[in-house]
Amino acid sequence: MKKQRGLSGIAVLLCVALAGAALLLVFKIVPVYTEFANIKNTLQTLSAETNAGEYTLRHEFDQKAAVADITAIKGDNLTVVAGNSGNFLRAQYQREVPLFANVSLLFHFDTQAGQPPAVQ
Repeated sequence: MKKQRGLSGIAVLLCVALAGAALLLVFKIVPVYTEFANIKNTLQTLSAETNAGEYTLRHEFDQKAAVADITAIKGDNLTVVAGNSGNFLRAQYQREVPLFANVSLLFHFDTQAGQPPAVQ
């Protein structure tokens, strides 16, 4: 008599369901971190600019955000300290990603670029 080998039908369905859940998470999470990387790169670029005021930096962020498809934060929500030698920019924001029904993921992001202002 031979022993049966392999997975049962229920085991195969469970494996497919697990793989589907993992793919759902990946497809929902990757764009959030891609947007965060775009925000971080934009802040790095703007922090290196010289002779730019706060309004100009916020406006340039909004322009770059439109090109990079950044929707989580606007230039008005940034912390901006403009200086002659460089600028300090900080972005703090949250991003909620709905998964299904009433289940969501909440991400907290905090990134900065440039030299922080000296505390006096």
